[in-house]
Amino acid sequence: MTRQFLLLLLTTAIIGLSFSTYFLLPKFLSVELGADAATIGSLSAMSLLASVICMPIAGVQIDRLGRRLFVLLGALIFSGASAGFLLIDHVGPLLWILRLVQGLAFPLFYLALSTLATDIAPSARIGQAIGIFGAIMISTNALGPALAEWGARLFGWKAVFGATVVAGLLAALLTRFIHEQHRLPSQGDTTTMLALVRRPGLKRVLLVTLMVGWTFGAVFTFYQPWALASGFEQVSTFLVAFAGCAMVMRVGLGSIADRLGRMRVARAALFLYIAVPLSLIWLPTLGLLVTGGLLGIAHGTFFPAFNAVAVEFALESERGKAMAAYNGAFNVGFASGSYLLGHIAIATNFPTIFLIAAVICAAAFGMLVT
Repeated sequence: MTRQFLLLLLTTAIIGLSFSTYFLLPKFLSVELGADAATIGSLSAMSLLASVICMPIAGVQIDRLGRRLFVLLGALIFSGASAGFLLIDHVGPLLWILRLVQGLAFPLFYLALSTLATDIAPSARIGQAIGIFGAIMISTNALGPALAEWGARLFGWKAVFGATVVAGLLAALLTRFIHEQHRLPSQGDTTTMLALVRRPGLKRVLLVTLMVGWTFGAVFTFYQPWALASGFEQVSTFLVAFAGCAMVMRVGLGSIADRLGRMRVARAALFLYIAVPLSLIWLPTLGLLVTGGLLGIAHGTFFPAFNAVAVEFALESERGKAMAAYNGAFNVGFASGSYLLGHIAIATNFPTIFLIAAVICAAAFGMLVT
């Protein structure tokens, strides 16, 4: 917990609040604009698809040009796109464009900040550093939507979107005080993204990550319309429970993966992950607190442990690319799950898509233990 690491966490918290506010976008789309499940899923997929396309490029350039520049660029671009939401009053082309731009901005600041966290940490505690960084980001996943739901009720959605612009600009300002820890590589030290992902073992890691992203996308995108259809009025309770449990796992137990073995911990957490989409089938009985907490425990344990496994395949000068590959694979799963399952939900129902997500997660677990 050096001064620079604390500043990194503060910057992460502020930009995270701006980003996480848009986790409540399904409610805004459903209640304010009357969007259906296919539209909600497609808009989520649009943002994530843009992130996936941008991540490999961002990962290479973060290694080549340094981290701090991309935190600044990502925060500024995200703020600009968020300002466009002040003009949204119906589902139309502008909404799709803004989500596309937000999706392009996210990997710039997220990859740069998360890679900075691994630069600061000793090699033996990279898993814990990723866990603490992720805990701060996840805390904003709860606080951002909860504040947004409260703010939208009292002041309206325009005030909420305006606040995200201010938060993004403040994060951009704080980048001035972050010191670059990374040694820029010489031309002979550079490695291509394709060469990195072809390393033995990493392809399996990325495929499992993609399948877990599918499961997470199904839960995160569609729990809100499912909860609203089931009679719940305040949907942010799920996110609060998710973030609270994930923070306990990442901070309180963040060093477990480094001590017991990152792959061993990832396997145990992935087995628990299978129960998450299944629990949403019984959401009317279990409630948002239980289902959100279960996701927090599973994801809060699995994601940083498996992220550290992915980083083990990279040299120090390749960490930006390794973080991009891991997060890119996760977002491919998130985007494809959000898009395809939205159409399946219209043809069937929400419990059906949660069952499909559970099957995908079980297949990922089988692949990891064989």
